[in-house]
Amino acid sequence: KQFNAAGIAVFALDMFGPRGVASTADDQSLVPFAADVADVFAALRLLATHPRIDAQRIAAMGFSRGGTAVLRAGVEKIIAAQKLPDGLRYAALVPTYAGGCSGVFRLRVKPGVFAPAPMLFIHGDADDYTPIGPCQDYAERIGKAGTPVRFTVIAGAHHKFDADDPRRHYLRSAVRTKGDCPIEIDIDTLHAFDRGTGAQLTGAAYQDTLRNCRALGATVEGSREARAKAAQSAVAFLREVLAR
Repeated sequence: KQFNAAGIAVFALDMFGPRGVASTADDQSLVPFAADVADVFAALRLLATHPRIDAQRIAAMGFSRGGTAVLRAGVEKIIAAQKLPDGLRYAALVPTYAGGCSGVFRLRVKPGVFAPAPMLFIHGDADDYTPIGPCQDYAERIGKAGTPVRFTVIAGAHHKFDADDPRRHYLRSAVRTKGDCPIEIDIDTLHAFDRGTGAQLTGAAYQDTLRNCRALGATVEGSREARAKAAQSAVAFLREVLAR
């Protein structure tokens, strides 16, 4: 509603329902992450054919693992693999409490990995599911590598702050990646590395590190105030970058 009121059309993707999945909190493998990325690019292709949509001014916004997919939509190698027509690509990206900032979802940042499309990260500083620290660090490194990046911190907001349910829930069996997980993936070689030491992780060393990165339990809580602040930030960002 906030986007529509600002004159921005919205195309909402349901990545779970059509696949018969209600939630992936306990088991992220129920929906492959590659399927999320495929959905994001399928949406771009479809929207680009709409007579009332400017194909050069389409942005993607994703929440949690949807934020991971949105980050992937800004990776040059992944964009090239889509073989999109006439240079079609997203004009801006808004990863919101994204799950792609740490562990096996985090890519090694170097010039040319991410596209020049501007990014706005939105994150609650009380998030214990996808902690804010790794995302702030990731955003800073992406920015230094050449992509215009901004970061909006929503004070006191937990994971899933955009939900209608204002009650705080603790999901005991939710699988999460620890904020200090050192794993990152090189998009060119698909090898895993320890960001702290720079060493390549293979075999037992990789499995041990991966196991130590996993934890259970996370908090979710909706907040109308946090949602409104996030929407305000996103609308201002999109109005600016899509007006160019």
